[in-house]
Amino acid sequence: MRYVLHNVNVFLHLYISISYLTTIIINIMKNQITTLKLIATFTLSSGLLFSCLKSELVKEPDLSLKSIKIGEKSASVNLSQSDLIWSDEFNTVGSFDTTKWSYAERGTVAWNRYMTHTTDYVSTDGSNLLLRMDNAVIPGDNVPYHAGGVKSIGKFSMRYGKVEVRAKFTQGRGSWPAIWMMPEPATQYAGWPGGGEIDIMEHVNNENVVYHTIHNASVTNSNGGSTASKAASFSVNNFNIYTMEWTPNAIRFYVNNVLQYTYSRNASAGWQQWPFDVPFYLILNQAGGAGWPGPITNTDLPFSMQVDYVRVYSIPLFGNGGFETGSLSPWTTWGGGASIQNSNMQSGTKCIQLTGTNETAIEQVVSGLKANTTYRITGSAKILTTGSSVSLGVKNYGGSQIATSFNTNSYTTKSVTFTTGTSSTSATIYFYKFSNGTVVGDDFLLEEL
Repeated sequence: MRYVLHNVNVFLHLYISISYLTTIIINIMKNQITTLKLIATFTLSSGLLFSCLKSELVKEPDLSLKSIKIGEKSASVNLSQSDLIWSDEFNTVGSFDTTKWSYAERGTVAWNRYMTHTTDYVSTDGSNLLLRMDNAVIPGDNVPYHAGGVKSIGKFSMRYGKVEVRAKFTQGRGSWPAIWMMPEPATQYAGWPGGGEIDIMEHVNNENVVYHTIHNASVTNSNGGSTASKAASFSVNNFNIYTMEWTPNAIRFYVNNVLQYTYSRNASAGWQQWPFDVPFYLILNQAGGAGWPGPITNTDLPFSMQVDYVRVYSIPLFGNGGFETGSLSPWTTWGGGASIQNSNMQSGTKCIQLTGTNETAIEQVVSGLKANTTYRITGSAKILTTGSSVSLGVKNYGGSQIATSFNTNSYTTKSVTFTTGTSSTSATIYFYKFSNGTVVGDDFLLEEL
């Protein structure tokens, strides 16, 4: 769009101001991510031939939930306004941030056999985390290869959320870079693989695909291979964004924001099929020379993985609270007359409307809550037909049904507070019109108190 400015001085001042503002934004954009305040909740190939066998026993940290914001407006699983709760942009030079990471220890299983605790193999260059593997000779350390890795165990772990990692790696015969997660503590349900493993990204040798894999007692066989694995294409020799979204009912894997694989919880799942309701920590490593990738061809060395950033976000447990997806899902409806509208909204571009002569309601079952814990559901509503009324409430949470009513012709915001039962980890949220008329609602959210 071209603007005609009659006053040259005005034009010059505007141009300078815009240029200055653009420079500021570019300079602070990356650093801003690292300073966002923690405001959300966290406790805090197909058929792989070899076992990752990545388990370690540690003390469980305090992972109590606080202020989980749920149901905010978004166009995709309510992620656009999710809270960044932990990150590392790797903007320093030298060693990694020891408040967030520790070295991955050397062990006896394939992936950690050559882990080495020096900045030759784990370092930061002011922009990226650098993980390296080579065959250098280190006096007093008589192994044929050395490699680097870091883990967040004892410093950060999460239960449900979104992990996003931007990384690139070299290829070579015997190479095995990985971005993955393990439970904390490791033996919450059982030893590996029963306790679970989430492989956000693994790559071997010179293959033109990466792998997303789940391990547990149900899908992992005695050889360490998993039937819950998917190969996905990626941009070779370039940075790619590897993303994992973890909810109480599914784990989804993405490459460059394209969904590649979903592992879903069965309706009657026990821990054998779904051990993924406890905190997991992060691991980044460049491995190789053992297990899945096979032996190293030394002329292909060195191997390396660069990690631009790691960002972890909360995911609302309560879906589509702002109705911005344009569909009712994951809400269910009964009575007829429920629809998404692009008028009469309180914010955003859409809202929910209930209309007709009969009772009408939408409901949503929220799982993954904590037992014996207090939550608050908040929402806004107004009536479009005089004399109508609508209620926002909760049921099936281990206590008596509770609701609050709206009967004004302008938006008002109200809330309902409830405490889950001693063994209740779910609740049903509802928006219910119980008489003739038309009402609208918007901006529903759920938070733990």
